Amino acid sequence: MQKFEVKVESRVLSRMIHAGTQRDPIRALLELIINSDDSYRRLEEEGRTHEGRIEILYTKDGSRGVFGVRDSAEGMSYESLTAAFSSYGAATSGSRDGKQVTGFFGTGAKNSLAGMSEGKIISFKDGFCTEVSLVWRDEKLWAEFDGPHVAGNQKRWDYGVPGDGTMARFVADPDKGVRVPRFDTVHQDIANHWRLRKIMSSTKRTVLLKNTDDGAVRRLHYSMPKGQELLREEFEVPCDGSASVHVRASFSRADSELQQEGDDRRGGLLVLDEKGAILDMSLFKFDREPLAKRLFGEVILGGFRKLMEREEPVLDEKREGLNRSHPVCRAVIAALETRIDKLVQEELRRQTEARSRIDEGERARYRNAMKVLNDIAQVEAEEVEHLGSDPNKEVEPPPNGLSLYPDSAHVSLNKRYGFEVRIDTTKFGPGSLVRMSVSNTKLIVLGNNEFRVGRSDRNDVARRWVTVYGTEVGIQATLKAEIGKNAAEALVCVDPAKEESQWLFNNGMVFRPETVTVRMNRTRTVLLRVYVKIVEGGSTIKLASDNASVHVWPEEIMINEADADRHVAEYKVQVWGDEPDVTSLVTAAAGSAEAGLEVQTRLEAEQERPRGQGMFSNEPYFDTDENEPLERISYSRETGSITIYTHFPSVQHYLGKDLCFKKTLAAQVFMAEMIAERCFLEMARARNRDAALSPEAAQEKTRRDALELSRKYGARVHKALVDPDLMASDRSARPEPKPG
Repeated sequence: MQKFEVKVESRVLSRMIHAGTQRDPIRALLELIINSDDSYRRLEEEGRTHEGRIEILYTKDGSRGVFGVRDSAEGMSYESLTAAFSSYGAATSGSRDGKQVTGFFGTGAKNSLAGMSEGKIISFKDGFCTEVSLVWRDEKLWAEFDGPHVAGNQKRWDYGVPGDGTMARFVADPDKGVRVPRFDTVHQDIANHWRLRKIMSSTKRTVLLKNTDDGAVRRLHYSMPKGQELLREEFEVPCDGSASVHVRASFSRADSELQQEGDDRRGGLLVLDEKGAILDMSLFKFDREPLAKRLFGEVILGGFRKLMEREEPVLDEKREGLNRSHPVCRAVIAALETRIDKLVQEELRRQTEARSRIDEGERARYRNAMKVLNDIAQVEAEEVEHLGSDPNKEVEPPPNGLSLYPDSAHVSLNKRYGFEVRIDTTKFGPGSLVRMSVSNTKLIVLGNNEFRVGRSDRNDVARRWVTVYGTEVGIQATLKAEIGKNAAEALVCVDPAKEESQWLFNNGMVFRPETVTVRMNRTRTVLLRVYVKIVEGGSTIKLASDNASVHVWPEEIMINEADADRHVAEYKVQVWGDEPDVTSLVTAAAGSAEAGLEVQTRLEAEQERPRGQGMFSNEPYFDTDENEPLERISYSRETGSITIYTHFPSVQHYLGKDLCFKKTLAAQVFMAEMIAERCFLEMARARNRDAALSPEAAQEKTRRDALELSRKYGARVHKALVDPDLMASDRSARPEPKPG
């Protein structure tokens, strides 16, 4: 009987390699980062100390991107590199030897380097340096070795490896069909990727992203969601033809809804083997279940590593998770889905119960109250400066039947201004359609862009206010009103806010804007404006955050008067956060000059509710789960919802255990005062959000404005929130004392 080796064609190997990275530099970086982490894991098993530093390097070379991953871990000798790169698919990470590593297939680094262009590894070990390049030649994959050579100081300097360690690099070339991601994209995709979840959240690792073009350095970190553990369980899953899998699982409910899809998903179960290797992240058939939006947790599969060592196809070859068709995986997933289903049913019960806490009468009052609050907010949360004449003053009909007044104006950035549309109703009668438009999208028309001509107040002239605001300094835009083929125009120039300019010229610097909201691990760029007559050339501005999870770059700015235009220089500043629901103050200081930037981090890419109309949703949510709340009431700028924490001592005192006193007069008055106070505070904050004031001055102005709103509208809100029948009943039992 003859035997023949079945050889793999080069085209098949090429297809397998490119399937591994899908021509995506992010996927290639994932593999190299995991390799560096594995190297540190092996050092830890041997009891050797290390700094755990992994550096990701980013450089643009024309349209191409040059990427690198560098560590100071074991390093590899010539012999180790030869063994690792002389075959494809062999277990080279140590997984078969029982090492605490996460690499399984012997393909990770090779896919990353061979799937891109100019893939190369430079490794330093015991004073020697060896280089390996992976190249395609004659439709075959070749590994070209250079070394080992004595590792001189110049070589170490060139690659940034002072001791043992490894540098892997590759080129992403658009001419070969590879997309080059932006630096910010690399940041968010790497920091948030589920396959790196343990690395990015580990206190034993320091992961840095470096832009070698401009010197930017960012510490990458991931913070797990906050929530309450619902279930912790250990159980065995019997599998046909295989030993049972020992499962340790924990399920938690997040404080807010989580993203349950994509590589950057925050929700779902992080599935690991007994050595800590991440296998999957999923809720399986519940991934798109609305009632599972808050679920997250961790699952450890004991005995799973042995299945991989036996070459069982329990994982997808593309490393995208468990192989759903394998019998062992099917059995494990079924067991997990049974437990998830119970938690989903519990969430349904919880939400049904929450809705039942408010009866139809209460719901109607809350809806009316929120409408009242939104009406107030529309007027008070944003000041509008009317540029037209006094509405009570009689005006002449416009010569052409239609005009905008004034016909030109300089407006401040992000401030609202009212232009007056004047219509001669003898030429355009009531019901005529007026269309508003702008020549530049940086000038925004608030509300509807169309309206009908109403009846004239006097002198045959109908008058209508149109509110606009500018979102970028320096633009000029034409505001146009049209009735059929007839048109009127006004020229609008957007200038820095007057308050901002006053603050800048008096104090030397100001951030624009002064408040930003960022999604976790995504950067926002703001401008630091510097008046060089106060902060002179050669001065150094130091920037810092008062919260360790909010970062700013650069940390220092050297002022160059040549950067200034009319004595004002502008510098780009980047901020980001790696923990959700954090508010931080970033300060810029040089001598006595100081500017403040408020940075708020959020989980998802939700937009803030609009100021004014729509700020508040229909009814409050009574939170009965948080046993030790830090506040009695909260407001979400993303959803407009108000949450009342029933376990807060004063709330429980008035509303009672399980809300048993909620319908009493004392409880309703207490809730009305609490809701009104918080809503007025949010309106005042919205009004002052763009004010160029010091943090202390802005806080004090917000407090004063909230008190003034309470004085003007407090009684109106109370009337909407408190049951009038309950008020009447209480007053009838307590007749007012007679005079004298």
